[in-house]
Amino acid sequence: MQTLEAVDRNAGGPMWFQIMRAIERGIAEGEWRAGDRLPSESDLRAHFAVSRTTVREALAHLETAGLVHRQQGKGAFVAQNAGPSSWTLPSAPSLLGEHSEDGRSALTSVILRSGVEVLPSWAAAVVGRGEDGEVDGYGFVLERVRAIGSRTAVHVVNYMPRRFAGILPDLRHPRASLYSAMTRVAGARIARMHRTIEATTADRTLAPLLELEVGHPIVVVEAVAYGDDGVPLDVSRASVRTDRLRVSVDSGFDAAGMTLDAASGRYPQPPTTSDVLPRRLPRTHA
Repeated sequence: MQTLEAVDRNAGGPMWFQIMRAIERGIAEGEWRAGDRLPSESDLRAHFAVSRTTVREALAHLETAGLVHRQQGKGAFVAQNAGPSSWTLPSAPSLLGEHSEDGRSALTSVILRSGVEVLPSWAAAVVGRGEDGEVDGYGFVLERVRAIGSRTAVHVVNYMPRRFAGILPDLRHPRASLYSAMTRVAGARIARMHRTIEATTADRTLAPLLELEVGHPIVVVEAVAYGDDGVPLDVSRASVRTDRLRVSVDSGFDAAGMTLDAASGRYPQPPTTSDVLPRRLPRTHA
């Protein structure tokens, strides 16, 4: 029987996590498509040489992430929306689709850290200025984990001038829009974005936040947001799981006179087909 990759029993992570990631990769690579039935719990248990409890915990986490759904007596099936969503970066100005049709963000967020603190030197040089215009090294920091539905996809840290600390109460809603709050509460409008995109790997800090193993490839998007007067209002660093959120660039927007809503990042429906790579565990159908 062709198999999923074996788990590493010398690795530090729990067995259920490795099994979850192996199945998740199989789904991402087209091993199983939407509606396909995954191998049975017994097959998975025998293949990985683990307990039924371990297999069930892996499947439970996949179900929580929205990748599979389980039917009593029938097994686990790949969800219809299991493929990665698409984050289209427009020329201006919204980062991560800050607005959806109802005025909320297209992503949900959990705030990990917020408040006025000493900024990293590179961020302080851009936004760490006091009321007198002199660099004092302090600013408002907002650290969040963001998800598409229930699937964690992005870790982002925003560094802003300290005057934006007053928008924090408006960011408590899970789908609050940072840039919308900046406009509504502080009267600041993002007019232009400059972004840098690079490939890297998840380190020991990012890996658990993004539900990945250490060393897994990710994409980092660094951005500087400018106001109407050309003054930087936000410096951010977003680490993205591209197996859940594909990053593309669209330069067809004209930034001049465009509203924030019209220029927001877009999330098309995920593809329903994909190239099928060589199979490991046999694919079964309902």
